Amino acid sequence: MAQKTPNTEMSSVQGEYLIRVYTMLREGSRVVGSRLAERLGVSASAVTQAFQRMERQGLAVIDHEWGVQLTPEGRSIAESIIRRHYLIERLLVDTLGFDWADADDEAERLEHSLSPKLETYLFESLGQPTTCPHGNPFPGSPDEERLLGARKLTETKAGESVEILRITEEGEDEGDLLRFAHDHGLLPGTSAVVEEIDLRAGHLMLRVEELHVEMPARWAQCVRVSSPASETTESSG
Repeated sequence: MAQKTPNTEMSSVQGEYLIRVYTMLREGSRVVGSRLAERLGVSASAVTQAFQRMERQGLAVIDHEWGVQLTPEGRSIAESIIRRHYLIERLLVDTLGFDWADADDEAERLEHSLSPKLETYLFESLGQPTTCPHGNPFPGSPDEERLLGARKLTETKAGESVEILRITEEGEDEGDLLRFAHDHGLLPGTSAVVEEIDLRAGHLMLRVEELHVEMPARWAQCVRVSSPASETTESSG
């Protein structure tokens, strides 16, 4: 069923806030103005005004204990926009061969102009994808719970072999992380060996095939990986 299309004003301004709030909540983060302002590169007062406007329009609830929460309508609109974002990323990367690391920025420019009819067509034409190219699950997809619950790379131990599952939406906003991951082969589905973890020094060492990769811990927190092999074996046995 086609999702309703947000209006132009919603698409260009509040739509972006809705997506940010939605993805933060989906990752289990408490949504507060200061953190969102930092992610968006705007003032705290601008975020406060946006939250108040969303609350007046019935899209969000400002709870001083739990942070900002989306109403069912706000969540529905956010999910509609993010589905389109992921479909555009898939089209760019899978069909057009666009740069994996740049697809997020391009999709952000195009996501609000995709019609429900074209959305449905792309979803079918692209083989009903369940994740974006960076591994994040479509809302309601079969793997959503597993991928959202996957552990952080910083929660692994030295000597572990892991599979890269996804770069979080927050990670996609983290400077050059996508470019770094692309250039060092840290894409979803890639196997890597954790060679060293030194969170006090703020870095990890990985081996991807024959390549040794040093990654800042702040980036590694945004990378989700598979469970330990022993847990995988037990759960499948």
